[in-house]
Amino acid sequence: MDADGVTQYPQSGWLKEMTRLGGPHFVMEAFRHEKTTLTGEVDLHEILTRLLRSGERTATANDILEVWYRVELDRFMLDLVDRVRAAGVITALATNQQSYRGGFMLANLPYDDHFDHQFHSFQVGLAKPDPAFFTHIVDTLGVAPEEAVFVDDMAVNVRGARKAGLNAVHFAGTDTYGHLRCALREFGVPGI
Repeated sequence: MDADGVTQYPQSGWLKEMTRLGGPHFVMEAFRHEKTTLTGEVDLHEILTRLLRSGERTATANDILEVWYRVELDRFMLDLVDRVRAAGVITALATNQQSYRGGFMLANLPYDDHFDHQFHSFQVGLAKPDPAFFTHIVDTLGVAPEEAVFVDDMAVNVRGARKAGLNAVHFAGTDTYGHLRCALREFGVPGI
């Protein structure tokens, strides 16, 4: 399963706070540049510092990262993961994260209580939607691609998983948990 948009969501007010700290054009620029950091080869802290200086802001990169860390876990989704795991299925979190937020998640969020494995793009050195990201995961888990089912809120990532041979479910923001359960049942996922 993916993290952002599936098992976790930004806390209310994050966008307003980030805009207050960085200025009106900062957020778009920060997210555009963040994409270059997802494989762990580029340092986001340096990029944020440069963006804030060019906008003559007094906020620091650490101030921005602190806002980026604020997420709320979707307890219903994690309960679903727990049921599937209890039914004997290997569970894995597969998420695109830059090293700062990913490191925060690994150290502070209870994903180890729900997932057998976590695959953060900054650690893997590959990012979704690259099919190689998904191939790395199934190879590491020792399962055939067609035995795996991946859930993501972004259609492009679902297409990447399918190109790698995985079954994949697009869990769009307008979908309900019922939609997801039905889709997972169609793939034979137990514990739903």
